[in-house]
Amino acid sequence: MGPLSLPSWPACLVPLALGLALGWPAAAWAQATAAVREGALRAAFVYKFTGFVEWPPGAFARPEDALVIGVAGDEELAAELEQAVAGRASEGRPFAVRRLRDGEGSAGLHVLVVAPGREARVREAVQTTPGPVLVVTQQEGGLRLGGVLNLQPDDGRLRFSASLPAAEARGLRLSARLLALAQAVEGRRR
Repeated sequence: MGPLSLPSWPACLVPLALGLALGWPAAAWAQATAAVREGALRAAFVYKFTGFVEWPPGAFARPEDALVIGVAGDEELAAELEQAVAGRASEGRPFAVRRLRDGEGSAGLHVLVVAPGREARVREAVQTTPGPVLVVTQQEGGLRLGGVLNLQPDDGRLRFSASLPAAEARGLRLSARLLALAQAVEGRRR
């Protein structure tokens, strides 16, 4: 391939190169690049969260079972997650990403990431996901809707908050290292 071989470029530069080649105005390609960066960054957060969560015994039927991340209503995040976890493992377990459609069951998940949306839809997704599942919401008030972790943009950065009562109710333990990085922690004992 020639010197402009896009596959060898970092993913965040591809929209820039395409925008320049297609003659997009600078603002348009800057927005495309920012969107790619935010999507990849959200996927990286979700991937990293899994290393700071302890699932109870029995959450995995066999030691070699995949850690399954379900994504509800966020195709961009699902695609970014598939790339982020490709070929990786968590404590020897491979990752699998499952795209959930409306009304689809959440059996077999270890992580559920819910796209921002109407509160009733988010609350329903959370309430119909039983068991030891790390629920990650992505909107204002996400912890109030039942999220264990809530990931949101804040002043140009991605930040997250955590709910210890929600984690405990789901049988999950969150690492002290994770909680130290959270912007806010609900239910922290002083």
